[in-house]
Amino acid sequence: MAPATASTRVSALALLVVAVATAVSAASAAPAKHVAPASRTARDSLRGRPPSALKPASSDRPPPVELVESVPIETSLGNPKLRRAKDVWPEMIRAATASIDLEEYYLSNLPGEPLEPVLEALVEAARRGVRVRLLLDARMHDTYPQPADSLGHVPGITVRTIDMGKISGGIQHAKYFIIDAQTVYVGSQNLDWRSLEHIHELGVRVHDERLAARFQQVFEMDWAVAGLQAAGADSSGVLGSAPPQGPAGQLPIRVVQAPGDTVELRPSWCPLSFSPDSALWDRDAIVRSIDGAHSEVVAQSLHYSSADRRIRDDAIDQALRRAAARGVRIRLLISDWQAGSESMQTLDSLAAVPGIEVRLSSVPEWSRAYIPFARVDHSKYMVVDTLVTWVGTSNWEPSYFHAARNLAVTLRNRPLAGAAREVFEVGWKANADRPVRDRRVYPARLHGVTPPAGVRVYGR
Repeated sequence: MAPATASTRVSALALLVVAVATAVSAASAAPAKHVAPASRTARDSLRGRPPSALKPASSDRPPPVELVESVPIETSLGNPKLRRAKDVWPEMIRAATASIDLEEYYLSNLPGEPLEPVLEALVEAARRGVRVRLLLDARMHDTYPQPADSLGHVPGITVRTIDMGKISGGIQHAKYFIIDAQTVYVGSQNLDWRSLEHIHELGVRVHDERLAARFQQVFEMDWAVAGLQAAGADSSGVLGSAPPQGPAGQLPIRVVQAPGDTVELRPSWCPLSFSPDSALWDRDAIVRSIDGAHSEVVAQSLHYSSADRRIRDDAIDQALRRAAARGVRIRLLISDWQAGSESMQTLDSLAAVPGIEVRLSSVPEWSRAYIPFARVDHSKYMVVDTLVTWVGTSNWEPSYFHAARNLAVTLRNRPLAGAAREVFEVGWKANADRPVRDRRVYPARLHGVTPPAGVRVYGR
């Protein structure tokens, strides 16, 4: 699955002509494309006013940058000081006044579960005049078509699907949304009822128009591609827009949490071949953070390998080995869904390096029934020196960086890093009996549609 090359792209001027022509000719075949309004940051910069996000949050509101967690019920995982996604998501949606843009891997709902209030909030937002756009991976939409198709029938909600395979050879794997071009949520949670109560996840909510403007670039690229694909047009030539000008375009983005407490943020994304700014490639953002480590790196991921789907890239693996060689303590917590796979060879090799420890994380099954594709640690984050935190949507495997759409944000702030590290420490201690070393073999974890013998599947 080789990524598309730059030579396959057309010029920005040609793209504009094609996009306009396609929009006119395909108006009846595809949902109307909406152009996001200019952010308040851009408008304020023209008037000489500082971005509103530089003002500290009032005492009765959450801080501008907030880690948000999902914790499986019947476990003691996580950081109890962090708010839960099932509470934060509806709150964010209810606060929307103009627009909600969501780009998700898929949408899966079960009546009566915690995602229900989120979807109800989206419908209510559309009814009060908020423009809602939902973009999903085309192949996963085929797996879970009903919830998204039902939303698409609500006036004010437009649903599109994107086939990233035609662009870069991968999938649309990102999980993020943007509220009113001001607030962003990005993290490991899929738009899935299981992600809110039966899977361990970590994300971050950022109220800052400058970061929103950066993420909006990615959304508009992918939304345009989805419109072209729906109309049966060639989508391989879509280009990203230029980075925002003025304060919105400056990196790192500095946000005041409270007096004396500032967060530095840097967005990043994948794939390299299809992004608004190749300098912000997510894989390189991770490698730079590891190379900058002085004492410690801790990280969690669903999977870890240096080769998958015929793509090989050991840049992260080599960065971890370099860090260990200069005395940095490395600890990785990888889900037990990797047990029994060929990629365990990569973990075995890494765990044999002095200074590097690897454990498999395991979430006990729910006492009431078996839930397919759940009860797992799905978090994707890294903490360096209890100062820098990377929170993203990519599993640490090459295809997620080279072929799939993924987003992330790197935060430089000690309190936030301390909070994320506390999440890690709880999981690390909970899995003390599952070290990866001496080529120890762990049985493959059953997590698919078929339950263990004699066990009931929840919801059936």
